[in-house]
Amino acid sequence: MFIVTITTQAQNVFPLGANSNVGIGTTAPTTRLQVTSATAGTSGIIITNLTNATGTTTGNGKALSVDASGNVVLVPVLNSAPAVNNIYTTNGMLSANRILTMSGRDLTFNPSTANSAFFVNGTNGNVGLGTLTPTAKLDVNGQIKSNQAVFTSNQSNGTVYGSDVNDKCVVFSAGSVIGSGPGYINTRMLNFIDYPGTNKGSNVGSSFWFGIEDRNDIGRFRMTAATGGSTYLGVLNKSQQEVFAVIEDGNDNVKVTLPKADSYLGIGTTSFTDATGTYRLAVAGNVRAHRVRVYTTWADFVFSNDYKLPTLNEVETHIKENGHLKDIPSSKEVETDGIELGEMNKKLLQKVEELTLYLIQLNKELQLVKSQIKQ
Repeated sequence: MFIVTITTQAQNVFPLGANSNVGIGTTAPTTRLQVTSATAGTSGIIITNLTNATGTTTGNGKALSVDASGNVVLVPVLNSAPAVNNIYTTNGMLSANRILTMSGRDLTFNPSTANSAFFVNGTNGNVGLGTLTPTAKLDVNGQIKSNQAVFTSNQSNGTVYGSDVNDKCVVFSAGSVIGSGPGYINTRMLNFIDYPGTNKGSNVGSSFWFGIEDRNDIGRFRMTAATGGSTYLGVLNKSQQEVFAVIEDGNDNVKVTLPKADSYLGIGTTSFTDATGTYRLAVAGNVRAHRVRVYTTWADFVFSNDYKLPTLNEVETHIKENGHLKDIPSSKEVETDGIELGEMNKKLLQKVEELTLYLIQLNKELQLVKSQIKQ
């Protein structure tokens, strides 16, 4: 015989002990209360008539939560996440790649003032450092520091530099904007241009062009080179006229020119004058050459009928009184002022021609003596 005793209390309390776990839908509960649904993925518990922890009903519904006292309560689920004013509260790591779509909205990191901002234009993608109005893909208002800078380009840039879109490809440009066009709009004071192999629509070969302009858009320095061909290096004046040039024709033939009339070249010196005049070429040291051509007047006037040939007595008297030939500088003059090669050669030829006339005259006198002796 079994006796069942039922005790009614205001609340049901299960005694605690080693095996005091309660299971619903399971005979082996592993915690104080374990509810197992009969169907996987379907809730095995329904709780009704719960009380909100707050009086608000804003949101798309309510969810279970635990309040400060450990009670299970309902709380509202908001339409959107609450605003986050501080992004520095936690650290984290991306578990996968992320793509940020601007959708026409700008992105600004502004530490203190507008001039210190990192700015991304959500419409054209331009990035500004120190500026909120970038006019290029990267616009930096301030200094750039780098231990290496690489500039490459494989696209024509005719809309920015040059009217022929197949003609020019700007790789590097720096300094103030000075280009006035029409083919050079927006050019700057320093420009490096890469000409592709089909520049100007013809197969004339590739080349590069490097130039420096002044603030008046006047070229002051040029260097160009054709791939496998000629090289040019030039310096220009304020009127963009060439004042110095090195030209190599692609076959190792080199010309160095100073085309302006008032040009001077000094080697080992910056002085171009002495007591006798001013010189275009001044060399402080020896000059060596296989051949030198000097343009000057010549001494054929000695053979003119009106030339007064000094007598040998006059020559002897001049030598005794001055220690050198007439019209020839003394050793002291040469040591002090040097000699002009062209003029000196003319003087020496003059003396040779005078000696020739003396020999002709002496030969005539000798022939006369011989004829008298025979008689």
